[in-house]
Amino acid sequence: MDRDSLIAFVRYHAWANDRILTTAADLSDQELRKDGVLDHGSAFDTIRHLVDVDWSWREFCVGNDVGDSYVWDQGIVLDDLRALHTFCIEEDVRLRRFVESLDDEGLAEPWGTENDFVRPRWLVVSHIVSHGTQHRSELAHYFTRCGHSPGDLDNVLDALELPWPVDDTLTT
Repeated sequence: MDRDSLIAFVRYHAWANDRILTTAADLSDQELRKDGVLDHGSAFDTIRHLVDVDWSWREFCVGNDVGDSYVWDQGIVLDDLRALHTFCIEEDVRLRRFVESLDDEGLAEPWGTENDFVRPRWLVVSHIVSHGTQHRSELAHYFTRCGHSPGDLDNVLDALELPWPVDDTLTT
């Protein structure tokens, strides 16, 4: 995959994450933290999982093997929705900057922190976006059942026309 195409998907990922987290703020705390409504437990736990996976795989791409640790094991407190949203926006910026820092050759380079797991960086970044799509669709379905639809999340073309996240300023 070429760099510019991957950047487009990373920008879509950031836009869709922001849309889900903005919509999550409309839920009551009871709806947000109700256990057993999604595979990862609550909507809140699913959002934490999504953000943690984004962080851990980006760390892998830059050469930091975080193993089985979570982002909150690093001293980052993500116990409320506002903290999650802020961290997610910052993480999306870090991912975009990482992809922008590489050329096509750097993205295609086989990469791994251990010899038994080597993948091209573009494939790992594609996994981050794909994984996010999976969980955002689950969250969107649940949010809609709660009366708070995030609207269409599948239109990459519309997402790319929006200015966010072209600059690095926080919008929330």
